[in-house]
Amino acid sequence: MFNAQGNVLVFLVHVRSDMSFVASATSITSSRMDLMRILSNGFPTNLPDSETISQGGPANFARLFINYIIASHLDHQWVGVVMERGSEGAHMKEVFASNFRRYFSLEIPAQTLRDITKAKKVSDPTQILAEPIALLVECIRLQKPDVVFLNGFGLLNWMLLKAAEEVGVPVVIQHAGIWTKELDVHQDLYSEHGRAMMEQMEKDSTRVASVEVFLNRWSRDYYRLRVASGDVRKTEVVPLPFDFETFRALSMQKDTSLFRFRKAEKHIGIIARWDDIKNHDAIVAIAKEAHTRGLPWRFHAVVEIPEKMQSSEKVREYKEYVSVVDPLDRAGVSDFCRSVDMLFLPSLFDVSPTVVLEAMALDTPIAISPNVGYVQDFLETGAGEWVIDVSDAAHATEALALVMGRSMPEMLKQRLFEIHDHRAVFDRYLELFAGAHVRGLSLGAAFPILWRQEMQRLFTR
Repeated sequence: MFNAQGNVLVFLVHVRSDMSFVASATSITSSRMDLMRILSNGFPTNLPDSETISQGGPANFARLFINYIIASHLDHQWVGVVMERGSEGAHMKEVFASNFRRYFSLEIPAQTLRDITKAKKVSDPTQILAEPIALLVECIRLQKPDVVFLNGFGLLNWMLLKAAEEVGVPVVIQHAGIWTKELDVHQDLYSEHGRAMMEQMEKDSTRVASVEVFLNRWSRDYYRLRVASGDVRKTEVVPLPFDFETFRALSMQKDTSLFRFRKAEKHIGIIARWDDIKNHDAIVAIAKEAHTRGLPWRFHAVVEIPEKMQSSEKVREYKEYVSVVDPLDRAGVSDFCRSVDMLFLPSLFDVSPTVVLEAMALDTPIAISPNVGYVQDFLETGAGEWVIDVSDAAHATEALALVMGRSMPEMLKQRLFEIHDHRAVFDRYLELFAGAHVRGLSLGAAFPILWRQEMQRLFTR
């Protein structure tokens, strides 16, 4: 049918015909089911036979969503398309099929993507990416989704957005991050013209989407100020879903811990990918400051450092002051969170990092920078002391010392337990999908495109 590899997951969802969705901690119930196809981006770790540990918010979101659908007996079915960089030509093919799941892979030539990221002049990205967009258009037309769900947004998902727009399918987008901000942080990876093109491409999400979902008010406010204001009435704040009970049980079921840290010392844990936006520079600076002051602190980071950087001076210094822990599965992460005295997240920009919820689940204190999306929750529930400015290592070390060994406010925990409950969150998403589909049938996200196509057909006879 098609040919390749990729980063797009497609859910085919059976939804009750009476659409009686309720955003609560209970499952959706109704009398009978109709098929609603939901096309969404996904990740290689979501494939049924994947042995790779799921990392990152959107990948974990997709994993949790699939598990919720299965556990709730909602009789949903999904199809996945995974988009990845390839060598020559864009190709698409089916890579897995069962009664409940189907996955496709889409491979896009790396040079085609570089024509955007390293652009020497501002051009029309639709023309540059015409081949992979055409394959996605064909996929959408064959699968006939009722709604397209973009789980995060970036260069690959923009192609899916354009394909959905061309076919005339309503789009619901979750802004898991802010692409424009990430482009700012990683300026050295892109050309000036490439950044200009991609910033404009992010604005397309606001123009095209039927519903824009933000994980918190903080990120919605930033997006509307920095990227595109749009119509606030088509925005929704739906927190990141988290299964607190299951995560809590993972380490409780184990007889022994993987980590045997010395009780005479205080242990600070970091769980963050090796990325400038996670601010590992601040981590090593504070670790050095604590060492200089003779504080009995030990820093441990769960992180996978790229092989090509292992011999760099930056990594050598990092490992001198921070103990590096290889990536862990979910049970290992749970065990790690229980074993440290405090978790620390000094990110330059982080919309809704899962580690904050992992800390809450296990009653492990966590300090964050002011650039983390939970900052409003911390400030409004008496946890302001755990919001630490990391721009100065000496000041940050003193601030960490003030909260070391203290419990976090119960009000913060209760707020996060309530608003991030995965059952309520996924019920809300199903409501939004159904609503976008119904609006598409009535006023129709597809109507302007279908009308234009019909006019062209009439006037070109």
